[in-house]
Amino acid sequence: MRFGADLTLFSTLEEGVVAIDEYSVIIFFNSAAERMFGYEAAAVLGQSIDLLLPETARANHHRYVSGFRHSDVTSRMKNERVGVRGKCRDGTVFDAEVSIAKCTIGDSLVLLAVIRDVTERRAAEARLLASEQKHRAVLETCSDAILIADAETGLVLEANDRAAELFGCRVADLVGLHQSELHPEAQRERFRRVFREHLEAGRVLVPDAAIQRRDGIVVPVEIAARPIVIDGALQIVGFFRDVTHRKEHERQLVEAREAAMAANQSKTVFLAHVSHELRTPLNAVIAFAEMIGSGIFGPVGHPKYLEYANDIRDSGQHLLALINDILDLSQVEAGRMVLHDEHLDLAELIAQCWRSLRQSISDGDLQWDTQVMPEARHLCADRRAVRQMLLNLLSNAIRHTHRGGRIGVVAKRTDDGDLVLRVADTGVGIPPERLASVTTPFNARNSRTADARGGTGLGLAITKGLLERHGGILQIESWPGAGTTVDLVFPGKRTGPTGGTGRGDHA
Repeated sequence: MRFGADLTLFSTLEEGVVAIDEYSVIIFFNSAAERMFGYEAAAVLGQSIDLLLPETARANHHRYVSGFRHSDVTSRMKNERVGVRGKCRDGTVFDAEVSIAKCTIGDSLVLLAVIRDVTERRAAEARLLASEQKHRAVLETCSDAILIADAETGLVLEANDRAAELFGCRVADLVGLHQSELHPEAQRERFRRVFREHLEAGRVLVPDAAIQRRDGIVVPVEIAARPIVIDGALQIVGFFRDVTHRKEHERQLVEAREAAMAANQSKTVFLAHVSHELRTPLNAVIAFAEMIGSGIFGPVGHPKYLEYANDIRDSGQHLLALINDILDLSQVEAGRMVLHDEHLDLAELIAQCWRSLRQSISDGDLQWDTQVMPEARHLCADRRAVRQMLLNLLSNAIRHTHRGGRIGVVAKRTDDGDLVLRVADTGVGIPPERLASVTTPFNARNSRTADARGGTGLGLAITKGLLERHGGILQIESWPGAGTTVDLVFPGKRTGPTGGTGRGDHA
């Protein structure tokens, strides 16, 4: 107690102050130390300093204190503090930071310790370290190259290993470069502007960028960057992704598409030439079969020959119709179909189509009707094309409608001014899964029914192509077992007695 008056100066300090004598006995314990350790001063004065230390730390502490006591050093300054651990009255152990000094009071050497509880600070440091480790782990494990640049100067501050790999250099070679130097010289001014856009617009995606490697090779990349405040400073974090393989894949796709288009064009040209070559001899076959059947040069010797001649004529006409369809399709697909527009009377044209199909209608015992609204009677279009479209739709309807069924044709105007030519039947209908492919050429295997008779699968494809040449669209609605409705929708500019542009050719 004889030291109390000499140590009173330390009583009011915010940091804990503990003094021990040469035997490591506590001789002073201030108020801050009482709060820190949970002991009242009276309970610890005269006790060994071990009372305030975890058991595992005592031996090390004694060695340190003994060494310090016998050294020539009189104090450990703040920047020489040694990390220790203290133990509270309730057994709680905490991290502490201690500064110690030697002083002589009377004839005795006293060690004075100034103690600070740094548990919260150490926890904060641990969290910061964990955060930095996580940041570094993300930086290094990301498959993209990551570069961080100062928003004000544009200089690269940090880069990950993937960036070094992408640029073909070391990370240290990237740090300190201006961001524009990452790109080919001819594009650097552009990327100075892009860098400013990153700052002004926030996150910016540059899908068509390029970087220049240390060896001079230019690599296509995609860049995503955004400004972010790090350590109080505005910085730009950029993610660089090598898209060389993607660009190559896109190039291959373009080449494949162009090759497919060329192949399709060649197919179309081939079909057109072959169709022309086939039609001439086929017309001769049909003509000679008709001559034999009519007995133009006298009677046929045997009745069977007459029957065979009629079979040859019918088969030839069927084959000629198929060849004509192929030729029409090839012309439509090749874009060589020429339209000769004229003002059509749809009531008259529909009547002609019914007359052409009257035998098939009669054979199928079908009912038919026509409704042409006055405002939809006139259409400016190619007569042959519109007639072929109607015949294709009516032939399909006849083919897929049971005996006694009904087929109707309606011409009307829509609220938008377009003209609709509608062919509706009460036939077998089309399954929903087939609707998307019925306008695909050569889809006869995908007919409405398994026992559908005839048809090459070209009718709807030709109809769609001819209609699109007129600027129109084909619409189909169908319900299995309840019939099919097909609309030929012509644009409003082609309607009315003076619709369209008058007679003319459209390539």
